Amino acid sequence: MTHLRTLVFVILLLTFATTAKSHHAFSPVYDSQREITVTGVVTEFKFVNPHAMMFIDVTDSSNKVRKWTVEFAGRLNLSNVGWTSESIKSGERVTVTGNPTWTGSDRMFFRKLLHADGTELLPGAPQRTNALEEERRQRALQRDQQKK
Repeated sequence: MTHLRTLVFVILLLTFATTAKSHHAFSPVYDSQREITVTGVVTEFKFVNPHAMMFIDVTDSSNKVRKWTVEFAGRLNLSNVGWTSESIKSGERVTVTGNPTWTGSDRMFFRKLLHADGTELLPGAPQRTNALEEERRQRALQRDQQKK
């Protein structure tokens, strides 16, 4: 029985250590004071926790294809504002704006995505704030109409 407890403890320890290592704080990795924009073709969109990820092939000015990684909020946060695993599709051409890394690597934290058809995806917080503001406006209009 002692060996079983030890084994369970080691498995849990390794599980949490791996999870803690893979999840990082924003500011040591990304520069919140700058934004960059790239355009390219999506090779993969992973709608997962703790962070959704997109991989995109971007052709630079010397016609070299660079593989960019775009990090998002997690699946739960994105799904709460209507995102699905189909919100971004492999093979589609997109323009993405985000915060670059401090090191200048081909990686950014998502701020905005523009699909080829002109539709825009935004992170959860602005969409949620806009929806709440619209609900407040509608309630205020209803109150004003009831007073008349």
